[in-house]
Amino acid sequence: MVDNIFNSVTRVCSTIAAFWALALAFLILYDITGRAFFNSPFDGTIEIVANSMVSILFLQMPYTIYRGAHLRTAVIYQNLGDYGQRTIDVVVALLGIWFFYSIALGGWQDMLIGWEVDEREGEGSIRVPIYPVRTLLVIFAGISLIAYVILGWHAIFGTRPVMDDGEDSIEGVKIEHPL
Repeated sequence: MVDNIFNSVTRVCSTIAAFWALALAFLILYDITGRAFFNSPFDGTIEIVANSMVSILFLQMPYTIYRGAHLRTAVIYQNLGDYGQRTIDVVVALLGIWFFYSIALGGWQDMLIGWEVDEREGEGSIRVPIYPVRTLLVIFAGISLIAYVILGWHAIFGTRPVMDDGEDSIEGVKIEHPL
């Protein structure tokens, strides 16, 4: 049940990130068109795009981690037995938990200060707020941490996470539940 809920939530976040990226593409097109044909670019495009890229990355990260779709080298991993693969998966989960805990913890104070002082970036007529980006970073670092906790749990007990549509698959391989 936790797997299904987590998979659904992270899939929605990844979809939001995809639409956000599409909106950025239209914003950039509008800016270029305005600059080239009307000598009137969209003010703040650089700031909006720069801060949006960080947000998009962190929105997509938990789903990518959970699906096992991030970059990995399978040369050694695929030649190990079940115990060796599970050991690597547990170590990777522990490192992921530590990494995202560090990001969440390190970003917490900056997020609070950003909200407190209404932190903004940019010059001229448009100043883009930064505190929502800092908030997304902390929240999705926490969600990525949860993804590694779930993956670590599965590695310890020798199960696989539930993927989309109730199918269990990692890297395109159908896996049957032991239960």
